[in-house]
Amino acid sequence: MNKTLGSALIVAGTTIGAGMLALPLATAALGFGLSCLLLLVFALLAIKAAWVMVDHCLALEGPASLDALGRQALGPFGRVLVALSMGFLYYALMAAYVSGSANLLAASLGLDPRLAALVASLAVAALIMLSMQVVDISNRLLFTIKMVALVLVIGGLLPGVDPGHLAASPSLPLAALPIIYTAFGYHGSLPTLVNYLEKDRRKLRLAIAGGTLLPLALYLVWQLVVLGSLNQQALGQTGGALEKLVLALTQGQGGWLSTCIHIFADLALATSFLGVAVGMFDFLAALFNRKATLAGRSQTALLTFVPPLLITLFVLNAFLGALGYAALALAMVALVLPGLLSIKGQKPGEGALLLALGGLIYLAQLLG
Repeated sequence: MNKTLGSALIVAGTTIGAGMLALPLATAALGFGLSCLLLLVFALLAIKAAWVMVDHCLALEGPASLDALGRQALGPFGRVLVALSMGFLYYALMAAYVSGSANLLAASLGLDPRLAALVASLAVAALIMLSMQVVDISNRLLFTIKMVALVLVIGGLLPGVDPGHLAASPSLPLAALPIIYTAFGYHGSLPTLVNYLEKDRRKLRLAIAGGTLLPLALYLVWQLVVLGSLNQQALGQTGGALEKLVLALTQGQGGWLSTCIHIFADLALATSFLGVAVGMFDFLAALFNRKATLAGRSQTALLTFVPPLLITLFVLNAFLGALGYAALALAMVALVLPGLLSIKGQKPGEGALLLALGGLIYLAQLLG
């Protein structure tokens, strides 16, 4: 049972981070009721897609991996497609987190956003270059402080929630759908959990359900306190900028609550940035066969951090946009690939559902 709980927390920890900050920005026009309904629907769809993906992993001979799933679905082309999708996903998320971190640092310290992006990238790169043990200890400490800050922020904002703000007339901007979908984007880690839980289907399903429903509960409360604290005009004035959302939330608040809001926002980005950077670093090291020497790790670090840094330097305020593009790669790995495997495995209804959802994400991103 400890392994099952630990796996559920891995799923939850993968999702509770910077994507949570993006939700009020992306769903402001939806209103509280519609945004919560969509969060519930996408959470249930994420669980269903994850269960299907796990079943396909269980059918593999030997250890589960995305590479093996790609090979089973489309042969050698599937392996290339998975590698390209994961690379695109990592770089899109890295660009989002570098941009978000830069904007928050620039607003807090008065730095130029480009210099702040460089500082944020160097700080995370330094931790990864030291050792995985340093990354692990740092992440645990930051995650613990982040969750404490989140509890304090929710407790501080909740008494000031205005029901009138929650009753705003909703609209449905298509661009919000990929952001909501990405908020439940833990599917890339599922093969690792399949191996960790020794292909126990019942434990995997429990871990996935629990690890998805915990973030859902936090997202719903977060939507309540943010959308209930700010009116539509205040949310509209943020222009989708993370630092402006933080500024709007801190205005008129006490010193301790304002500090907690800043701490939560900073650490939500920091933990997400660190987690994705580690995954990207390991992915590139394996892809290009880089050794664990100082020279090899330095080369991998350059490949990991330079491309998203360049994106941020030339495209300021890329936080929401990059998260939307990340949804395209995530949909390929978590929806299209399992959907093709389901159709190949004589489950056309299941496969059609996943492919239709993947198509919706692509359509929403392209038209939104």
